[in-house]
Amino acid sequence: MLRHRSHLLLLIVPACVALASACGGGDTNAADGGDLGADAVTDASGDASTDGGADADAAVDTAADGSADSEGPLDVLTDADTTADADAVTDATTDAATDATTDTDAATDADTGAPWVLEVSPTLPAPPDDPLAQSPKVSCGVYLAERCVGGGLERCEIYDPATESFVDDPDPLLRRVFLYDRWYDLYASPQGQTGEPVFTEGMAPATPESVWGDPEKFARYDGAGDSAIWTGVALTSDIFRYMETGTDADYQRVEAKVRALLTKFDVTGVPGYLARHHFLYMPEGGPVDRRFFQKWPGQLGHRDMPMPHPESVPDLSPVYLSGLPKPDGTTAPVQAYWNGHPSIDQYTGPMVAFPLVLPLLKDDALKARIVEHMRCYLNRLERIELRNLQDNPELLDLLTSFLAGSGLNLDPDDIDLTKLDTIVAFALRGINNMNQAGFDATCPEGPPRVATRVLDADDPTFISKVLDLAADLQQGAEDITESQIDHMYAPSIRGGDAAHMIHLAVMVWWMTGDDAYLDFLRDDLLGPIRADEVALTMQSLRLPDWCFKFYGDHITYGTLWQLITMLGDSPLRTSMVRAMEEEMWQKALYNHDSSKFNVMYATSGDDEELSSRQVAIESAVLNLERFGGGGDVIDSPRRTYARTRGEVWEGMQDEGIGFRCPTEAQREQCEGGETVLGIDTESKIISYTCDGRVGECTMADGKCTEGLADDALPPRLRNYADFMWQRSPFDVGSGGDGGRKQSPGRDLSEPYWMARYYGFIEAGAGQVLAWRPAGVCDVGPELLEFEISEFTGLCIPGETTCEVVTTVSVGGGLKVSKDGVAQEATLSADDFAELQSMLQQSAFLEAMEADDPGCPLLLDYAVDFSLTWYLQDPIVQKSVQGCAVDSEHPMGVVFNKVKSLVSKYGL
Repeated sequence: MLRHRSHLLLLIVPACVALASACGGGDTNAADGGDLGADAVTDASGDASTDGGADADAAVDTAADGSADSEGPLDVLTDADTTADADAVTDATTDAATDATTDTDAATDADTGAPWVLEVSPTLPAPPDDPLAQSPKVSCGVYLAERCVGGGLERCEIYDPATESFVDDPDPLLRRVFLYDRWYDLYASPQGQTGEPVFTEGMAPATPESVWGDPEKFARYDGAGDSAIWTGVALTSDIFRYMETGTDADYQRVEAKVRALLTKFDVTGVPGYLARHHFLYMPEGGPVDRRFFQKWPGQLGHRDMPMPHPESVPDLSPVYLSGLPKPDGTTAPVQAYWNGHPSIDQYTGPMVAFPLVLPLLKDDALKARIVEHMRCYLNRLERIELRNLQDNPELLDLLTSFLAGSGLNLDPDDIDLTKLDTIVAFALRGINNMNQAGFDATCPEGPPRVATRVLDADDPTFISKVLDLAADLQQGAEDITESQIDHMYAPSIRGGDAAHMIHLAVMVWWMTGDDAYLDFLRDDLLGPIRADEVALTMQSLRLPDWCFKFYGDHITYGTLWQLITMLGDSPLRTSMVRAMEEEMWQKALYNHDSSKFNVMYATSGDDEELSSRQVAIESAVLNLERFGGGGDVIDSPRRTYARTRGEVWEGMQDEGIGFRCPTEAQREQCEGGETVLGIDTESKIISYTCDGRVGECTMADGKCTEGLADDALPPRLRNYADFMWQRSPFDVGSGGDGGRKQSPGRDLSEPYWMARYYGFIEAGAGQVLAWRPAGVCDVGPELLEFEISEFTGLCIPGETTCEVVTTVSVGGGLKVSKDGVAQEATLSADDFAELQSMLQQSAFLEAMEADDPGCPLLLDYAVDFSLTWYLQDPIVQKSVQGCAVDSEHPMGVVFNKVKSLVSKYGL
């Protein structure tokens, strides 16, 4: 009899976590060099594989053709010839807030013939109003950032448009969230991706930012393997911040993060296929640069692949092509790579964020890219069917043993999964460096309504085919084949997967308006697969807290919430709200005090639909107010500090929290793995030789287990986590390294901005960030580096390329190095002042901060905050040429002014 939930049907669908959850999530990073210490995660195959290190595999089927060209409810569907870079601009005639409703002439109930109507509308229907639109105040994006404008110092501070005054004593929580957003933007978002900065030494809680933020203290990033999900979470946080503030600066933050998340798709060269992260592959001795994920010789694995066409990726930093500048003025050559083998959890980042942001975007090309990738992802899922299961008594007995273990907790009215005759699954084929060259990089026709892989239980070769499927799913970091599968949804038997697939179908239909996806939803997922009923079994096989992988809940409830908030009144919405209430809240998260889940739960329905909505809101707000850094410095980042069980126990007593011990049955569930068809099922040993540690539990055989907290710990007592709300709230104590690793902090910002938007937090309402006069300033040197092709007019006719490096110093010096020959001139005071003024204009600074696509100079920020522009032929010739001659664009103005000065002074 099976005593665990790690693989529901290992012989049939070797998936991770359980019936209740989709796969993925990260475990704690190892603290080794480069990105080799990335998160170890359980992928869809059930493998524990290291994300982001030398052993992260990726799979892709690619696509650029569009099978559906009807305009959707948002009019954002790309043309059939539109490729993944989404150059086409969509027809924006339909209002973004318009509800999507089925065509009742085409959609009818299969049983009654009555019209089948499903109303879908965006979670966030329209952009907010900008409170500074008619104000002389200018918004800013990074709290406490400073700039020098015409000799006047300005600082980004909290401003109240209602009183038209800056807030000198802001709400403490609002200030802390703005600080966390600042630290994320500046130190945990390399090229817009999300990582955990690791320092060269431990940082105490009271260490000032000027110390830990020093580039010399940066060692590397951890967590690159989970960057896709956390970049999506960061985008969700930025979206709700923008919905609350409405400022242009916060819109620019949203758009920049959208571009960063889309880049994770674009670098693979396969529409719909997501990279966990992209990175610079460095030569030995190359510089460490916190603006990028980097890997070094000896760190590449089968899941690290060269970008097929980096020059065609719209928002990729030109450093990936031209090399990384070194402090000595030379350039380190680099290679552009991406890391693959994305699990379901990585896809939940964009799957939650993209439907939220689509109606808010001003750039139709960005909308088209989102639609293309989401549509192609659904289309490329391979349909797999296991048929005639009831005809095979031995298989049925085996299936029943998997489902009838002591951990099974089906409700009386749940679907009887032992009566299934057909199981349908949807798999994402993987790319690795064995099959990348021959992988089909086109968008398949879809949705996947016809099985391409059928395993018939009446077939004598059925078991061997099942084992082949298991092998495709369970490929480890170094054990891969061309037939690798990255992950698999099994909506016939796994409740979390059922919700994911329903959400994906609803989302793509809403985005495209193509009723093929509605038919897939109605006639497949809600028809024979009965995914809406399976979703109501999400928590039917949940392991005890001592061995449960808590990230499984986080993977599931985000997409479930996003689905619910798009659905109008319907039987489908009723079922999904019931899943949120009965499965996610009552059976799982009611006592986790998860601010993120509680906000999502409370916004999934009203007080009549949700039994504990007000309790959830109060808990969410309380734990956000208590969220902060380690030690006694709450306004500091969360880092990897050691917390002994004794130290935590002292705090637990102050909170009235005690210990609880596992029962013998719970211990057996955790430790009692079995072997099925030669495959070892997963188990976790939770017992050990007793040693007298605090909160120890003595079991019947004399061994001990660690007691867990009998209630959720407050944030200050919880262990370090990359994202607090996906980790155990009951674990007591952990090791640490003195604070060498720092959390990105999205676990505070995302639920906070959601709670603000939904009115759960009122303090600081309406307050935004704006530039505030802060005294006078000394203007330091501004460095502009240009790599310019001959068409710009700066090269001698006939030359193929030349380089002009221009330095404008405080003293008015103009230095130019052309083809290795240095020249220098002293600008007149008037010329210097004019150029200096141009560099400090707010329009120029805002365009720079936004990496303005209207003039794509492909900006990068140097570590020392100088400005570096790389304009390299032939990659950006067309863009650069258009920008250089644009006399009205703020970047073009500066660009042309430098050109004129070079000519004026004969350089």
